[in-house]
Amino acid sequence: MVELSNQLGVSRTPVREALLQLASNGMVRFERSRGVRILQLSTKDIEEIYTLRLLLEAPAAYLAATHMSDEQKETFTAAFDGMRAACEAGNEKLFQKHDFTFHETILRAADNSRVVDAVAKVRSQMHSLGLSTTKTRTLADILAVHERIYAAVLDADGAGAARAAQDHLLGTLRMLIQQSTGDGADYQAPVVPVFPD
Repeated sequence: MVELSNQLGVSRTPVREALLQLASNGMVRFERSRGVRILQLSTKDIEEIYTLRLLLEAPAAYLAATHMSDEQKETFTAAFDGMRAACEAGNEKLFQKHDFTFHETILRAADNSRVVDAVAKVRSQMHSLGLSTTKTRTLADILAVHERIYAAVLDADGAGAARAAQDHLLGTLRMLIQQSTGDGADYQAPVVPVFPD
């Protein structure tokens, strides 16, 4: 910690606080007599993150479809339109910004702050570690998956929104495992019967 403080030209207190925050997000681990170790996500970590997201976000999509306020619908539509514009411009960073708002609006419409906080924590962890499927699919592919969720939510089709969210998250999980292992052809995602067909 002293070495990092010196490199950054700041006192140890903000460095310690930052490391504690990173540790609480599961990104680093304090090791006795060895300092701090940066953690890499394993296949198991990715499965756990996406299983948690499935358990939280599919039911949230169901609730959002039936409880989304007019103001939230405006935010949701603006986020989806922003994703479409970013896709057309090939702007991945802007696409991700609107994608975050898209998912957050669904979670907020479900009206459960603990779900919002839990998903924000795992999404932050994934983003900080550079987990993205844009290496294996285009922004247009990602937009098409979100369009199913978007249409179902606006049609007040709770079951359809939940299934579309579940399909989106399972598809993303499979792609991340393929990227992580280099060969995910035989990978079987964990069975999470949130909203079976």
